[in-house]
Amino acid sequence: FETLWAGCVPVILSDHYQPPFAQLFDLSEFAIKWPVSKIDESLVQYLQSIPIEVVEKYVQAAQRVRCWYLFPPPEVAWLGSWEARRELDLLEEEVCPGLSSSRNAFQAVVEVLARKKRATRAGRHQFYMPDPGQNFKSAIVDEDLNPL
Repeated sequence: FETLWAGCVPVILSDHYQPPFAQLFDLSEFAIKWPVSKIDESLVQYLQSIPIEVVEKYVQAAQRVRCWYLFPPPEVAWLGSWEARRELDLLEEEVCPGLSSSRNAFQAVVEVLARKKRATRAGRHQFYMPDPGQNFKSAIVDEDLNPL
């Protein structure tokens, strides 16, 4: 999930991988999932065809959820190091409000477990990406890139 912090759009190249917290966030708003059977020149052409405005929209959406993919350090991690504690405080103040208490990966796991059901829009043989035929609105497609 480093891509969420690098200002990039994650491109998931796996038919079976389901990213964490799909029950909490619409992953198709900030990631592209591409079928393995279509990893060829068409992927490069497709990615190059996405307008910069769409890429920026995806990056902004990623910035809204990226803190949920961080585990805050345990309280003992900074003991004896006020510099480490200050770095954590700055991260929470400037980038991830609520990181140490409510907006983090631990809390997301708790929420997912509380729901105890799969609630993703895309299943095992479904993929998502901005659709150039629909003004780059996010779309769910099959492994042949046909809309579902």
